[in-house]
Amino acid sequence: MSPDEKTLYVVDSCPVAGGNRKIWAFDLSDDGFPGGQRLVFDFAPGRGGDGMAVDTRGNLYVAAGLFRPRGSHETADVPPGIYVISPQGKLVGRIPIPEDVLTNVTFGGEDLKTLYITAGRTLYSIRVTVPGFVVHRPLAKA
Repeated sequence: MSPDEKTLYVVDSCPVAGGNRKIWAFDLSDDGFPGGQRLVFDFAPGRGGDGMAVDTRGNLYVAAGLFRPRGSHETADVPPGIYVISPQGKLVGRIPIPEDVLTNVTFGGEDLKTLYITAGRTLYSIRVTVPGFVVHRPLAKA
């Protein structure tokens, strides 16, 4: 979800020959129903995205990529990492991760400037300069 809560982002990743490896954006109406669909980013023919998070500027942080393709339907064109993509679909940067099978990414910490990344059996964390956006954050207990 975008920080203004007017756009819903969806990772569409089908790991078969010809399958989608795309990020889609859906405009949300005032009552929350999805409308217009547009392509934000296409990872094909490499391994597409899995988990995704959004920062307060609206940039997407997407866990994607492989070192070793798992068949002829995938390539190593998308090395593993967290891909930072602008709301307009431009690749802003990549945070490299030294192992295959990235599965998820989320913001945490008191200031939401710690990025947590799961990959294989490992949990990585990295500090970032822009805080994450969360749709719902539980209230602190008194």
